[in-house]
Amino acid sequence: MLTFVALTANAQYYTTLNREAAIRLFNRPMERREIILPTIDGYTLYKADFHTHTIYSDGDVTPRQRVREAWYDGLDIVAITDHLEIRTYEKFMLKVLAPYNRTSEPFKYEHAGIANKKDKNTPVLANLNAAYDEAVYYTQRENLPIMVVRGTEIWRNTKSVGEFNALFLKDINVICHPDLFESFRRIKEQGGLIMHNHPGYTRTTTEIAEGDQARAYREGWIDGVEAVNSTTLYPDIIGRCVEKKLFIAANTDAHKPTSHDWPANGEFFRTMTFVMAKECSEEAIKEALKECRTIGYSGNHLVGEHRYLSAFINAAVTCRVICQSEKQCTYSFTNNCSIPFMLRYKNNVYKLEPFKTLSFSFKKQSLPTFVVENMWHIDEQHPQVTLSIDK
Repeated sequence: MLTFVALTANAQYYTTLNREAAIRLFNRPMERREIILPTIDGYTLYKADFHTHTIYSDGDVTPRQRVREAWYDGLDIVAITDHLEIRTYEKFMLKVLAPYNRTSEPFKYEHAGIANKKDKNTPVLANLNAAYDEAVYYTQRENLPIMVVRGTEIWRNTKSVGEFNALFLKDINVICHPDLFESFRRIKEQGGLIMHNHPGYTRTTTEIAEGDQARAYREGWIDGVEAVNSTTLYPDIIGRCVEKKLFIAANTDAHKPTSHDWPANGEFFRTMTFVMAKECSEEAIKEALKECRTIGYSGNHLVGEHRYLSAFINAAVTCRVICQSEKQCTYSFTNNCSIPFMLRYKNNVYKLEPFKTLSFSFKKQSLPTFVVENMWHIDEQHPQVTLSIDK
């Protein structure tokens, strides 16, 4: 009898603890992974991902989860860019919804893409804006300061044409057309931008030079290119962007939850694009993209034009003289941002960690100049940067 009482008391005690722990967990505030970046020439660097997918095409998460994880991951902007032509998960959704159909037969999805082999001219029956609407509704309900960009990924022949993201659309439904360039025309008619996705995926130099992809560049339809897709860098694209005045982007192309590839306890952040703009509004972000004021980030590497990479590190690092003699001068370098810098001086490479300080000695007539090995610009080169001295 005494044993029974003791067991009952223990069970009640642990039940109370579990209930209190559950209440604390349920009421735990959302935790955001803040990413501290410098300002450059009066521009704020907004953190954006312009290429993500949800369950409404071939992604594994809902639009609201894409927004939620974007906020967790420290972003300011996320684009929902489900495929225009591909709806991998739709057949499963339709099975669930079949009882609500009068005939108990799933609806057959029709679209103006090459995946519909029977009739490429059939009308679109789905509302392609629904995923964006759901994401916006969630940000408003939860008061999340995240800009959601309405977009879609256009998929055509992967070898000769490639894939493109349409961004900042007013209505996704109306751009559906079997002719790629008619779709492009309708995108521009809405004031949208076109980004060439993963440009080195399954294509050869000859195919790029001779296909509709070459025509898209030749006729000036393209506004920007993914120099980085997920963790894959296409270094030759940087020169193309500089030459043709296209914005450089780095995006996750997320299908799975981003925590799968970029865990919160990892040493780097998810892949993203830093956009230099005056404010986080659609007008200001579009203006920055048109003016090519972007830097790509992936795995603690930065990709972009030399001028912006040099401006970034000079804005992020404080350089001071701490000791000098007739023959040499010693400087301290303090990294005031969340991105580390791999600094090569002669044959040695030094890692300047976020919010840490290193010191170096130079000949007195020399300025502190390094090759930054985790920065990339034209032709797979690492920029050589001279750091400004804070007097």
